[in-house]
Amino acid sequence: MRQIEISYDDLEHELINEFKKLGSPGIYQRGILATSANDYVTARRMRLIPDGLKIYCWTTRHTRKHKQILKNPQVALLAGFIQIDGVASVRGHPMDNSEFLEAYKERIPDAYERSVDGWRRVDHVLIEVVPTRIACFKAIGRGTSLESYLDVLKVAQRKAYRVYEFASMLEDHSDAPAYSE
Repeated sequence: MRQIEISYDDLEHELINEFKKLGSPGIYQRGILATSANDYVTARRMRLIPDGLKIYCWTTRHTRKHKQILKNPQVALLAGFIQIDGVASVRGHPMDNSEFLEAYKERIPDAYERSVDGWRRVDHVLIEVVPTRIACFKAIGRGTSLESYLDVLKVAQRKAYRVYEFASMLEDHSDAPAYSE
């Protein structure tokens, strides 16, 4: 495996632009939210709304995901080719968070109107995910000239890496900075 350090600010800017695809048709329309508690992991499709690097989603108070987040805020998200490890927190009712409402209305106005109506009828909670690590798979070229790599943003450390040859199953990547906790 080969890994180089790259510009944190450049990759952060690129990922924020990539996040703007969330909610659009195709592989970015819905993401996957994985939660766990008591050694039990679950995953489900969710509408993900970005605001900078933060990601929002919502659920009702009586769901397994809500209960798991209250017990263990460590979550994982997947949308398109973006993988996010982060810390989730419950932020009250979706209608009580102006940052979220503004981001949602700007990104997907038609879905926003439908959601607002649903939030009035059922007891919903807003989930905010603050990323700790974001990875984005990239491939350039075609056929034998295809080059693939993984760009990794380690948010708390303000470090960014490009990892080549990460798909090799013969190597242990656990000690590489892009993969370490």
